Amino acid sequence: MMPFYFQDYKEMSIAYRPSHADATYDMKYGVRAVQGGGRSSARETIGRVASGAIAKKILKQFSGTEVLAYVSQVQQVLLPDGSVDHDTVTLDQIESNIVRCPNPEYAEKMIAAIDAVRIRGDSVGGVVTCIVRNAPRGLGSPVFDKLEAELAKAVMSVPASKGFELGSGFSGAFLTGSEHNDEFYTDEHGRVRTRTNRSGGIQGGISNGEIINMRVAFKPTPAISRKQRTVTREKKEIELLVHGRHDPCVAPRAVPVVEAMVALVLVDQLMAQYAQCNLFPINAELQEPLSLGFPNFEPATI
Repeated sequence: MMPFYFQDYKEMSIAYRPSHADATYDMKYGVRAVQGGGRSSARETIGRVASGAIAKKILKQFSGTEVLAYVSQVQQVLLPDGSVDHDTVTLDQIESNIVRCPNPEYAEKMIAAIDAVRIRGDSVGGVVTCIVRNAPRGLGSPVFDKLEAELAKAVMSVPASKGFELGSGFSGAFLTGSEHNDEFYTDEHGRVRTRTNRSGGIQGGISNGEIINMRVAFKPTPAISRKQRTVTREKKEIELLVHGRHDPCVAPRAVPVVEAMVALVLVDQLMAQYAQCNLFPINAELQEPLSLGFPNFEPATI
């Protein structure tokens, strides 16, 4: 008798799943993993989440930096602007429901939207919003290693991701410069801050100390329980019906993966900033030291 797990993938051994990596893996390597999708499966993200958990602990201990993500959209159910307070939202609020949305009212709407397509054997996409609180200033480098470029590369490597926005994102294209600019001011502690945060906490590719705010779009799960037209390896056109258990929406499962990738990028950038600008500062009066986690640290003098 054929093992149960292989029965779920029997049809896929001869045909390409639409919008999956089967065809492109054959085009590139001439070989592919049928059971579970191999390297293109979201199962590979276990390593990301494990290492990301360590990265988050480092960030928290070093500078009190927190990385939190939540589902902000499922298909046409979209959280209104301002419905989640990024200064106060907590992990408990996010994890209080299966869709990982901190707004209870919209969480129920998202769950209903997912259930509606699930019973039809279909799937929907979604958006994950990720924020970084208490990010050290100075992370990132000009030109090719801008912080938003590193973040975009990291989260766009997550399976099923299809889009990335930082701050105002694409909506910023509708504004004028006077509407979009984040004006500066000095707060009660003498620190330079911005009155608004359309930049998303990053300016010139470098973190400015404000909340880093990004959004990642995820496509509908390609494996659905409905007949779809495709071709076999022998290029014969057939109809394929995918069996097995598949998520009707991957966005809720992507939340901890997005958090992990963002945390890993920030730890990398933290180490680079420490080596490049903190050990041998050029203008210590303006450069902000990375000494919050090391009370006895003193930068070297030349």
